[in-house]
Amino acid sequence: MNIDAKYHPTPEQLEGFAQGTLSPGMNVVISAHVELCAICRKSVSELEEAASEEWLRSTPDRRASSINFSAMIDSIVDHPQIKGDRTTADSVSEIHMLDHSVTLPRALAKVASDGLVWRQLAGGINQATVTLDGQTQCEFLYMKPGSQVPVHKHQGNEVTLVLDGSFEDELGHYKPGDFVVRTAKDLHRPASEEGCLCFAVMDSPLTFTKGLARLLNPFIRYRFRRATSAAAH
Repeated sequence: MNIDAKYHPTPEQLEGFAQGTLSPGMNVVISAHVELCAICRKSVSELEEAASEEWLRSTPDRRASSINFSAMIDSIVDHPQIKGDRTTADSVSEIHMLDHSVTLPRALAKVASDGLVWRQLAGGINQATVTLDGQTQCEFLYMKPGSQVPVHKHQGNEVTLVLDGSFEDELGHYKPGDFVVRTAKDLHRPASEEGCLCFAVMDSPLTFTKGLARLLNPFIRYRFRRATSAAAH
C-alpha cells in the first residue's frame, strides 16, 4: 500500500527509527507511516544500510565484510510476514466507522489486537487509548464530521498519523498517510469537516488555552500520568 503523503517524519525521527532509539509508541506510529509511504520507506532503508556500512568499517572482524546487508534489508522489506512483523489471526486488521471500514497498517493492527475501548469526548471526538510504553500516551482518535478540538498547545511533542478522512488546523490540511508533527512551539485547533480517523502519540499532556476547556487541564494531566505509569508497571 502506497499513499502520496505530503507530511512526513523529521529526518531525526527517521534516523532514530532506523537505529531503534525511539520509544515503542514513536516506533509504532513511524512504522505505520513507513508502511504507507514509499518515500520514507526508501529513506529508512538507506539509513539502515548506511548504519550497517559504518558498522562494517568499525568492526575488526573481517568475516563481517562478507555479509550483504543491502540484500538483507531488501529481504526484510519484501517479506513482511517474517516472525516479529506478522499480523496474527487475532489482530484487528480494520476499524469500522459509521459507513465504511478502514484497513490498518500492520503495526497498528497489532496495537489494536487486544481490543479498543472507545470513549466519547466533547466536541464530537471519540478516543481509544492503547498502552505501549511508559513515555508516551498513544491513542486512536475518530473525529466526527464537523467536529473540532478546542485550541491547545503541547508541553512536548505530538505526532498524528492520518488513517482515513482528513482534518485541518492553522498550519495545514492533512489527508491519509500524512504524519503531522507538533511541538511545544505550536498552538492549534484541529477540525474535520468530513470526519477523520487518526493515531496519535504524545510525550506530554496537551493544555487547552481558551474557554471552558481549560477546566479539563488537570484531568488531562492526570490521564497522561495514569497512561504512562500503567505502561511502566
